[in-house]
Amino acid sequence: MLGLSFVTVLHLAIALPLCGHALLRKEQETVAFAWIALILLSPFVGSALYGVFGINRVERKARKVRSGFGGARRKTGADEPSSPSGRADARLLRITESVNDLPFILGNHVTPLINGDAAFPVMLHAIENARVSIVLSTYIFESDSLGEKFVTALINASRRPVLVRVLVDDVGLLYSAHAVDRDLRAGGVQTARFIPRELRFLRMFNLRNHRKILVVDGHVGFIGGMNLRQGHIVTSVRRGRIQDIHFQCRGPVLDQMSSLFEEDWQFATDHEIELPRWAQDHPLPGDVEARLVPDGPDHRSETLQWLFLGAIATAQHSIQIMTPYFIPNATLISALAVAAMRGVSVEVLVPERTNIPFIGWAMAANFEQLMSHGVKIYLNPPPFDHSKVMIVDGNWSLVGSTNWDQRSLRLNFEANLECLDAALGAELQAYFLAKKAKARQVLLEAVRAAPLYVKLRNNFVRLFASYL
Repeated sequence: MLGLSFVTVLHLAIALPLCGHALLRKEQETVAFAWIALILLSPFVGSALYGVFGINRVERKARKVRSGFGGARRKTGADEPSSPSGRADARLLRITESVNDLPFILGNHVTPLINGDAAFPVMLHAIENARVSIVLSTYIFESDSLGEKFVTALINASRRPVLVRVLVDDVGLLYSAHAVDRDLRAGGVQTARFIPRELRFLRMFNLRNHRKILVVDGHVGFIGGMNLRQGHIVTSVRRGRIQDIHFQCRGPVLDQMSSLFEEDWQFATDHEIELPRWAQDHPLPGDVEARLVPDGPDHRSETLQWLFLGAIATAQHSIQIMTPYFIPNATLISALAVAAMRGVSVEVLVPERTNIPFIGWAMAANFEQLMSHGVKIYLNPPPFDHSKVMIVDGNWSLVGSTNWDQRSLRLNFEANLECLDAALGAELQAYFLAKKAKARQVLLEAVRAAPLYVKLRNNFVRLFASYL
């Protein structure tokens, strides 16, 4: 009895603080209740699972680099609100500025790059012509023929010498036959792994750095959803092709991208770096108002969800979403349905076949609920399309690394670019419409007529949407 009492006391001593954490941090009642039940009813095992998968926040030590974001605001004279009441999109801007502390910055040029066929040569050219600094943050960096080109270019740059820093996600390295950061280090390039698979990072095991950022000399940058892998060059491979879109950026918004990398590098290495900033005397290269939208399980948690909700709520004419994984939570589903019911054209373009079958099943489980309220869903034929684009009313667009699923919105560190420009919006709409023209619209009658086992399978997998 004494041993049993000691075990019980030990269980409660561990479990009760974790239950309190779940009560305070889990906003969805059902999620909080499920975790508390698991913690209390599965002694030690439930507590261990919550410690690994339930505490999804990171405290960041980045005082200096956070001031770098503010520096971008001061440099560009953007201390005043950038959403004057006369603008048609003023309501959207008021919402987005309330959830993101970075300012919109005028004078940027943003160029879409379709697939690795267009993106990788431009990125390699920038690296090969770097004179001061190169910083690269990526999720997957494969050791294939494309990866070897980037490794060689980065090593050569470091020998010129150029400051080169490469940050890779530790889990993302598992996609490669061998870890390319070892090749980079052997060639003299400084690298770091974001949240290494080590015991001291066990409670962060479920978190990922999903950002894809490359900034060269503080003068040209790249952002989007494209990983560094041969499969993105769709004209060079037959199997495993992955369509995608990336973006080349020039202009003062690069300061925000550099500051984000500085913050991530300090978190991963506990060392500070200082990157070049956009020179004030440089002529502004374009007309795009833009700002970075960082999001992650730290002090920027849920930034993107609020941004999505604001864009959906203020849309007047159209919402166009292109994403490889579309598993929105109940709040986003309701927001999209309400937008469609008030007459906004809401169109969602997703792959006909995902690279992970059970994610496709979870996606399909939400189709009937959305389509019954007027949302139109289209299935993009193979090869698998990894593009991530959201366009509202043809003028506001969001591009970057974020998928419409709970992993991106709750567990990943993401980086996106929010843009205000009718010309860029039109270009992205043309990209969307070209894909839509080849896609097949999902019919509500067909979804309702699906076999019972398919509906049961899809809805069962949807139960785990928060963990996919």
